[in-house]
Amino acid sequence: MTNNREMTDLEVIEFYNDRGESERLFDEMNNDFLWKKMPFSFLHENTVFLVMMAICRNLFHFLTDFISKRLDFIKPNFRLKKFIFRFMVVPAKWIKQGRQCILKLFSAKKYHLLLG
Repeated sequence: MTNNREMTDLEVIEFYNDRGESERLFDEMNNDFLWKKMPFSFLHENTVFLVMMAICRNLFHFLTDFISKRLDFIKPNFRLKKFIFRFMVVPAKWIKQGRQCILKLFSAKKYHLLLG
């Protein structure tokens, strides 16, 4: 609902959809990338922290886009915690065999598709 009479109905819908998208962005930054609690006492240090976490978010989305094209069990819209539990947390063991160290993953997922 709005009191702006100059915008068309479609423009109003697009405006509020953009607002919802930015709210989701702030939710992701607050909960996944620690924007909720500032680690430092000074503004310039916290500004550097916020910028670095925004860069980390961009790198994370680049990584999930890249991985999701090769692996079917990773989706590009995964949040950080879901990505960690679905992709990174894997039981593994280093095994020495014939003067080589081999990493044995105890998972049925096809991680080898990332290498090719």
